[in-house]
Amino acid sequence: MSQTLLKKASRYLSSRATRYTEGIANPNETAHTNRGARVSHDNDFPEKHDAQRTRTHARPRPAKKPLAAQEGQRIPARLADERAYPVEAPSRTAEPHSPRAQIPTNSRAPHAHVPTEPHMPTNRKPADSRAQRAQASGEPRPSRNQTSGARASTLRPPKTAFAIAGVCAALALVIFGVVHWQNTKPIDIMVNGQELQLPRTATVNDAFEAAGSPATAGNMLDIDGELLQEGSGTAYTATLDGHELDPTTAASTPLDGHTSIDFANGVDVEEPSSTAENQPIAHGAQDVGHGPLHIVTQKGQDGSGTIKTGQVSGKQQVVEVTNDPVDTIMKRCYPDTQGEKVVALTFDDGPWDDTNELLDALRDNGAKATFFTVGNRISGDGVDTVKREVAEGHQVATHTWDHAAGDGQSVNLSYMSAEQQREEVTKGFQAIEDATGQKPSFVMRAPGGNFPTEVWSNVEDLVVADIGWDVDTTDWKRPEASRIAAELSRVTPGDIVLMHDGGGNRKNTIEGLRIALPKLVQDGWKFVTIDELMKYPTKDN
Repeated sequence: MSQTLLKKASRYLSSRATRYTEGIANPNETAHTNRGARVSHDNDFPEKHDAQRTRTHARPRPAKKPLAAQEGQRIPARLADERAYPVEAPSRTAEPHSPRAQIPTNSRAPHAHVPTEPHMPTNRKPADSRAQRAQASGEPRPSRNQTSGARASTLRPPKTAFAIAGVCAALALVIFGVVHWQNTKPIDIMVNGQELQLPRTATVNDAFEAAGSPATAGNMLDIDGELLQEGSGTAYTATLDGHELDPTTAASTPLDGHTSIDFANGVDVEEPSSTAENQPIAHGAQDVGHGPLHIVTQKGQDGSGTIKTGQVSGKQQVVEVTNDPVDTIMKRCYPDTQGEKVVALTFDDGPWDDTNELLDALRDNGAKATFFTVGNRISGDGVDTVKREVAEGHQVATHTWDHAAGDGQSVNLSYMSAEQQREEVTKGFQAIEDATGQKPSFVMRAPGGNFPTEVWSNVEDLVVADIGWDVDTTDWKRPEASRIAAELSRVTPGDIVLMHDGGGNRKNTIEGLRIALPKLVQDGWKFVTIDELMKYPTKDN
């Protein structure tokens, strides 16, 4: 509608401008056409007197007859000319002035004092009237139409032009108002069954907020589909006039021209991620079987392929495999001694104050053992103790640096970071090498016996085996020596026995050894180190 009005106004203004231009180009025609327009007579009729000059209409009033014609008397030519071409009457707003004095009827009478209107002195010579100039030159007196044409050059713009401009301006304002009203008029729309009035420029998100946020946002999931950030999915699902909008662009969709919108809960989204080709694919680890010996029966090897990495979680996911990785096989098993009566005695947490006395008991019975030492205990007298252990044929292995203190809570390496786990192992081995001057056996016993697959995978390049046990004498509870001796007497071929030489007073452990060892030796048992036991074949059960 607004464009139609603008076109009509443009055509109307164009026609009026053309007509006005033609009128200016043809003044005679304009004078006839615009007979209602006002013209100025100031240049045509200069007067001596100072009567106020006013504008008259283009169509002059009928000239009054000369006084001579009225009274049959002769009057001067100038006065006759003035009667023929009267000066325009002053407007109502002009200042009043004295009426013109009565002209004597006898023109031949001697000059008498005739009262005239007062006027301001002027240096300009009075101009002859147009009639006098015409008579002097012998030209015929101009007709009324010719006079009007001559005066047309002094026409001012007619009132019609100003009226047209005013109408056009008013029309433009009306059109602008209509367009503005149409652009700002509120719209009525149904939002989840509720009728709301919104600005014409409103978007889907404006409707969502105006309705009081009637939906719950979705969540962000990691690349494995696990919850990562609650409420970080799409804000809502919007259906506009029965068509579901794209959740990623719905918020900015305009509502003008639509009648209804329905909101539902947002959807979950996956975290941003990136993919890269020819990336190494880490090999896994398989922990199989049961038994005290935890050894690697197959070394792992990394593969390669395309990897997807979550930019928030940091998780990685294999998208495509180019070369298959080879898993490490970690096997828990038993040594198969074929019935040979061999047993491995092991002692944890030393060296300690009672370790040398325990070594005396072993020496007296010709028994060898394996000591799983705590690295930070191998200092001072502990160095000499470790040297004695090696010198007497015992095996020295590690029980970590400080028994997984700190984050490991002194019992579990899996509580620690991967870096801390490796540090526990490497520092424990290094303490042994520093004390003995020779490489240790790269077997270990994890604190608390806690050596899950993730820890094993992290340190598999440092350790050849983790050692558990078959028989627990429970000497860490400090039971009576007779009970410790009783547990020792229950061993079977290939068993690994758990005892302690550190962590406190171990007098009962030493006494239990003195009770049980002579009997075991008498029964034909042989005491070996872990390295010696691992030379036997293995069995699953």
